[in-house]
Amino acid sequence: MERKTKRRMVWLVLLTALAVVVLLPSVLPKGTLPPAIARIFDKKIQLGLDLKGGRHIVYGIALDRAVEDKATEVRRNLSAKLEEIGVEGRATTPKLPLGAVRVTVTKPEDLARIDKAFLSDYGDIISVEACPADVDAKTSVCARVASDFADGIKKSALKQAIRTIKERINERGVAEPSVVEKNDQIIVELPGDDPDETQRVKDLLEKTAKLEFKMVDSGADGQGTDFMKRLYAHVQSDETAKSLGITAESTNWSGGEGKAQKNFRDYYLVARDEDRRLSVAEARELGCYESGKEGSDGKVPCTVQGRAIIAQYLEDLRSTKPGLAVDDEHQFGYELAQRRDADNEIDEVWTSYYLFRAVELSGSSVTDAIVYFDQTTNEPKVSVDFDRAGGRRFGDMTTANIGRKMAIILDNKVTSAPIIQGAITGGSTSISMGSVDRQQAMKDSEILRDVLRTGSLAAPIQEESSSLVGPLLGRDAIEKAKLSFMIGSGLVVLIMIFYYRFSGVISIVALALNLLFMMAVLAGFQAVLTLPGIAALVLTVGMAVDANIIIYERIREELRSGKSVGGAVDAGFGRGFWAIFDGQLTTGIAGFFLYQYGSGPIKGFAVMLMIGILCTLFTALWCTRLFFDFYISRRGKATVLGI
Repeated sequence: MERKTKRRMVWLVLLTALAVVVLLPSVLPKGTLPPAIARIFDKKIQLGLDLKGGRHIVYGIALDRAVEDKATEVRRNLSAKLEEIGVEGRATTPKLPLGAVRVTVTKPEDLARIDKAFLSDYGDIISVEACPADVDAKTSVCARVASDFADGIKKSALKQAIRTIKERINERGVAEPSVVEKNDQIIVELPGDDPDETQRVKDLLEKTAKLEFKMVDSGADGQGTDFMKRLYAHVQSDETAKSLGITAESTNWSGGEGKAQKNFRDYYLVARDEDRRLSVAEARELGCYESGKEGSDGKVPCTVQGRAIIAQYLEDLRSTKPGLAVDDEHQFGYELAQRRDADNEIDEVWTSYYLFRAVELSGSSVTDAIVYFDQTTNEPKVSVDFDRAGGRRFGDMTTANIGRKMAIILDNKVTSAPIIQGAITGGSTSISMGSVDRQQAMKDSEILRDVLRTGSLAAPIQEESSSLVGPLLGRDAIEKAKLSFMIGSGLVVLIMIFYYRFSGVISIVALALNLLFMMAVLAGFQAVLTLPGIAALVLTVGMAVDANIIIYERIREELRSGKSVGGAVDAGFGRGFWAIFDGQLTTGIAGFFLYQYGSGPIKGFAVMLMIGILCTLFTALWCTRLFFDFYISRRGKATVLGI
């Protein structure tokens, strides 16, 4: 046997072994693979909704948040306009009614300047209304996002949410999810029943990626704000707070450098998650309801987050202690902080931040995001780049607040609140996930990068129900499809062996390798196999057999003309190559355009077709030729070829 043939045979054996190992997680039960192999080769082929069913998830979407964001944008622009026309005052966004915007001037005589000309940029967007009784009408103008415009915002937010969810699912690989709109709900059906993969996709979907930058109101000169001092004193002596596990803490810190350095004092509330049994309605409200876990008393186990405990406590104070109610200009933000206790165990607690309600900068200004490792702390972070307007706004914000804390809020959760030590004018910043667990921090960073790249959701979504669904085709149709595939494949094997004898056996071995490599590629990409994919698989079988027939007929012609076996094989593969390549290339071009402009089943068919074309060229030309060379080298000067 020639040395070249030996090397090629070794490469084929190694490639085949690799394909088999890649497919092992798809064919063996979970947990049966050795840990060393399972860590490296953990991806497997999932069957689609039409073949095996999957997870049916119903999401609710908080469309009111999209309206509130529009009101915040209007408030920010009106604040800039007040400064532009030289009027001393401020624009705020009250909590109620939805989409409210209020412009308040310091001098009553300046109120006349807040007229139609001042509001002209928002003629169709906001409508001026009478101010509430507790607002001084002599110094304030009240407005809110117009109802027609608000309805348009909600519809746009819903459509954008559906589009973003589809893009995020496609980030996970080749799949055929079902994402449909039903009233104010989004119904998602994910193929397959692998709980780990389903959870990864759900984590990606539910990450709203609503990025906001807000300033922390800490109070200068080390005194803290009057409101937080009063709340701190009340919580320390309140038995209700103690029974809920809420404690009040404080800390001193300094910000800025040199003469610009100032002393600050933070007061904050702390609470831990609690396991409770709640009614279904209460669990749904808190976002911890899981269907199928209701007890005989109608209640479900629910892990109530510490942030929810603090928020409910503050809401109750609003009615019992009006003096401790948060005003319209402020709100509380919450961070999940990880501390180490005396035993060096990780202890997770929710801590509060007293924030200005105004959004200084939002994620709509983000243009790119990448994950990198901080060389100082050796922890993963996400670098976020802003567009030109966002970079300018971020520079102005940091310049005006040197020494203060800026809260970086992702999906209503404070990820970090760094101290602004100096102006940041480069048009970018970084976000730390704040996790003690480095592996979890890396996972969170990658999810954040993906969702920032695909775009943030215009409004948060929340899972309302989840259940398993059966195959859409039905069991009978699937069994008949399996039977037809087996019968068709069996007939191909018999005809090839009967008509081409030994060479037919070679073509069947090459065909088996073709299918093996195709399935290994699918497993490597963690793709979903659906009925259109199987159709492309069957088509590939036909094209692979057709390629062998073209070569075999060429070899027969050369043998009839009197050439030796080796010469006939060389001529058959040489002359048959371009005919095969031309046919596969034209089919590949068609598949490319199907993938480029198709969607759903069409795209799934195209992907499988293009994978099949590459594998067919490899097995029909390279592998089959290798088998013939191996046969001829073993037989010496072979004079007969079974073809």
